[in-house]
Order: sequence, then structure tokens, then C-alpha cells
Amino acid sequence: MLIRPYTPADREACLALLRSNIPEHFSSGEEPDFARYLDSLPGPYFVVEDGGRIVAGGGIAAEPDGITATLCWGIVDAARQRTGIGTQLLAHRLDAFLPANPQIRQLQTNTSQKVQGFYAKHGFVVVEVRPRAFGPDLDHVRMIRQLSPPASAP
Repeated sequence: MLIRPYTPADREACLALLRSNIPEHFSSGEEPDFARYLDSLPGPYFVVEDGGRIVAGGGIAAEPDGITATLCWGIVDAARQRTGIGTQLLAHRLDAFLPANPQIRQLQTNTSQKVQGFYAKHGFVVVEVRPRAFGPDLDHVRMIRQLSPPASAP
């Protein structure tokens, strides 16, 4: 498996990832939002390739407050979930982004109740739930993970 930066040539494959997760994890109404996101990335977005096929993608972006980074549009192909790809992609996003952004003190993600367990396993806690905000069976669950401050120089 290879994790690499997204390129515009990956756009259709990434949209297909989203479609593979409708209606279980995303509503069909989210596809235009995801397409706009891919067309104007606010931060790095990475794709996971396996055998030349894109099987996952996810991004991260700093928020205007200067201390928060948001995990953006993390998606694993429906047929490849629960295989460790999401965990590898999460680690890659953090390893690629945080060293260059040492001021970041917390991570946030906007997910659904169906995926909140994944993020809870990685230290995120629920701070807000908006029932059915993403669709009839999809609650908007905002989760935060606090980061330790960097060690101060001697």
C-alpha cells in the first residue's frame, strides 16, 4: 500500500469512494460538497493506493484559531473497511501535518455516529451531537482530541 498526496487526476476515484459509502456513512447530498472540497483543498489531502487502485482518502487543515486542525473527508472504500487502512491513513495525516504545525493543540473531526467509535479508539471525545444533521439516519458528531504541548527547548 502507498499513501501519497492527492492530485486532480484522483478526483473521480475519490468521488467513487464516497459513493461506495452512500447511504451507510454519507448522504447523497454530500457529494457536491466533497467535489468542491477536492477542487479547492484547504490543506493536504492524501490517498491510499493498493494495487494501483485508490482505496481511501483523507485530509487535514488548520483552522483560523491557529490551534485547531480539522480532519477532513476521511473515507475508506466500503469493501475495505475494518482492515486497518483508516488507522494507517489517520497516522499518516498526523505525521505529515503536525511537525510542520507545532502550534496545533487540538484535532477535531465532524463525523457520524456510525464512525465515532473509530475516532474514540484514537483518543477523540464527543463534544457535540446534532441528530439527523447529515441525513435521516446520520447524526453530525463533532469530536475533539487534545494534543500535548511540545517539549520546551532547554
